[in-house]
Amino acid sequence: MRFRIVCATSLLCLATVSCVSAPPVARRTPIVLTQDRVQDIRAMIGKGAFLEALQETAYHERTGAAGTSAADIAALRSEAVSAAYAAFSAAVAAGKLPEAWSLYNSLACIGETDRLADWSRTKLLDALVKSFEAANQKSLALLLAFHALSEPDAGEAQCLEVLSKAESLSDRGIGRRVIEIMRKKGISVPPEADAFFSENAGFEKMLSGTVTIWVDKGIKIEKGMGYPERVIGSGFFVDAAGYLLTNYHVIQSEVDPKYEGFSRLYLRLSGTTGDRIPAKVVGYDPVLDLALIKAEMVPGYVFSGAGAVPVLPGDKIFAIGSPVGLEKTLTSGIVSALDRRFLELGDAIQVDVPVNPGNSGGPLLTEKGELKGIVFAGLEQYEGINFAVSYTWIEKVLPRLYLGGKVNYGWMGTALTETDGGLEILYTVPGEPAEKAGLAEGDVVEAVGGIKVLTLRDIQSAFMDFTAPSLLKITVKRGDKRMEVLLCLSPRPDQPVEACLERDSRDDVIYPLFGMKLDRMSGGPGDAEYVIRRVIRGSVADESGFSVDDPVSIKGWVVDREKNYALLQLYVKKKKSGFLESVIQIATYLATDSFL
Repeated sequence: MRFRIVCATSLLCLATVSCVSAPPVARRTPIVLTQDRVQDIRAMIGKGAFLEALQETAYHERTGAAGTSAADIAALRSEAVSAAYAAFSAAVAAGKLPEAWSLYNSLACIGETDRLADWSRTKLLDALVKSFEAANQKSLALLLAFHALSEPDAGEAQCLEVLSKAESLSDRGIGRRVIEIMRKKGISVPPEADAFFSENAGFEKMLSGTVTIWVDKGIKIEKGMGYPERVIGSGFFVDAAGYLLTNYHVIQSEVDPKYEGFSRLYLRLSGTTGDRIPAKVVGYDPVLDLALIKAEMVPGYVFSGAGAVPVLPGDKIFAIGSPVGLEKTLTSGIVSALDRRFLELGDAIQVDVPVNPGNSGGPLLTEKGELKGIVFAGLEQYEGINFAVSYTWIEKVLPRLYLGGKVNYGWMGTALTETDGGLEILYTVPGEPAEKAGLAEGDVVEAVGGIKVLTLRDIQSAFMDFTAPSLLKITVKRGDKRMEVLLCLSPRPDQPVEACLERDSRDDVIYPLFGMKLDRMSGGPGDAEYVIRRVIRGSVADESGFSVDDPVSIKGWVVDREKNYALLQLYVKKKKSGFLESVIQIATYLATDSFL
């Protein structure tokens, strides 16, 4: 399936390159807690890896491996907890409240907040809100204050305060959600606030909150001729201080370390003629194709979708953007489908709203002006099949975009699949948290942080609330046994599959990538013969007609990192074809959504 990224940008043809897997990293065998290992863990704590040390002590407590000393484990755990307390205090003293927030939640995960009696989640959230207000990031402060209303001790005073802030910022999205919360709690809503948030701003007003994004990439020379090269996209304001959202692929040349050419970012306001306002990238997220940019100006309108009820198929929606540079273009349509799994994390909304190159980064709205998503792509050569990132995911990552730089996601280093028995682990990446914690193929993940997970969407949503490093407990079922496993999340690689290819054998990586488990029967790397032992339902292998017990041999293996795909050529005797011999070539994207 080929996507049209809806911004005006040139397409380059890239040559396919073959790739040979690096020598595999040895998988970790159960570690005995020798005195040498005790010293290694102490060294980890001293270097600031105290959360990783806590994961390992929890592993030894759970497994009780031979040689494990309860006294040694208790001592190491106490040292690691003390180091975490010290890091929390240092982060608070230095005003690094997002770091303090993450540390507090990690300590709460293991029931170790006794020495933080002066702090609570509510107090930390309040401190975060005040810090963002002081930094003139008032919309972000309002978003956090709104989410703080879900804390058990949030009452009428907090609701009225958030409602007042929403009114001062004309944020009807959050205001309406606060009123819903107040009514559910039986709290009286001030009539004037009720009237204000019941009004719709109107699309004419909303147009003033959108911009055309220009990325000037200088002069491109082709066949001796030079012509201006530029990328055109759309954007919209999410903060009265001049912060806007757009797509990462629109501004990629501004932040991509691999790009070595000229790049300058500008925006043009709706209704202006020729004026280009310089802007800068604040934060960006290649996974969800998002970027937060900043311009020194006061917008005419600020969009909001915080806590909004998700759209449903058939709902009427609108898009605003600058297709082929035609600013202030408003188009309408319906939601065609939900949960399209085209992203490595999260999912997309399919819409039939007409979008074209230049629409990338524009808002997807309801008739009331509530933000439901951000337009990012369409299918080439097909009209009416277009996609947007749901605001459900945007809202989770927005605070991290404000922090600046590339968004940090935590991961445990597994590939999972949805089965009738639950979320099953197909594969663990050597050297990553899941493998270090003793998780293995066949384990079923039932809950994350006490919240039940049944689908990839469920577990991705749960994990997106955590950065790395962070402690997280998951409930795992192995056979008839359930266990709680403590993980210290590590940073998610830019390309999870590439990390696997660098650390593991090709044969092992084929399983999570193509969905078939191979059992080598004979031969060496060049002429090995295999039998398929399992085919994952809905996988590339399944859709290509492979079956359990089919004999195969690998004739070709190509990984194209530039075009982001892997190709596998197999000699096979399919049971379904009466064991007739054939050569089959199958391919899959490296950017798969099964890795977490």
